[in-house]
Amino acid sequence: MKINLPTKITLSRILAVPLIVVLFYLSFPFHYLAAAIVFVLAAATDMVDGHLARKRNEVTPLGKVLDPIADKILACFVMIMEAASGDMMFFYPCGVILSMVIVGREILIGAFRTLAAHKGAILAADKLGKLKTILLNVSLPIIMVGSVHIAVKSIGNVIFALAALFTVISGVNYVVKNKHIFTEGGNQ
Repeated sequence: MKINLPTKITLSRILAVPLIVVLFYLSFPFHYLAAAIVFVLAAATDMVDGHLARKRNEVTPLGKVLDPIADKILACFVMIMEAASGDMMFFYPCGVILSMVIVGREILIGAFRTLAAHKGAILAADKLGKLKTILLNVSLPIIMVGSVHIAVKSIGNVIFALAALFTVISGVNYVVKNKHIFTEGGNQ
């Protein structure tokens, strides 16, 4: 199986995760900034791969499956890494709890999409889910860089809390909007 360029770009998001982890934990000047830059570049590939796939008429089933998985792996690994480091929120358990909410929502929506696919329906992401992703992808590198500056970390944590709020709102909205998946036919 030949993998096209958009799918290779999607895979690069997954491959960036170990590099981000190493840069985050390896102590050298500006290592948090280096990890944040790699995260931002990796997260930006989400727009590039989709645009290229549509422009070049290279949308594939593999790409459709890998794209949301790559997004989740990148964001969830980095979020858990930051929560474990204690850099999230002002009280240690808060960042961990909000991270669990976000990861739990991603698993539930993934299962919901799998159920829909088994019924022959393809459910696209909605605007609230995209807003959640943007807030999360903005907050995580700010928190990384904020590890050395409390004001920056505070801004990142506020954006992260908003991401967690929109995670819940968008998850409920997504299920309610697509509740027909739970019916017998389920693909109307």
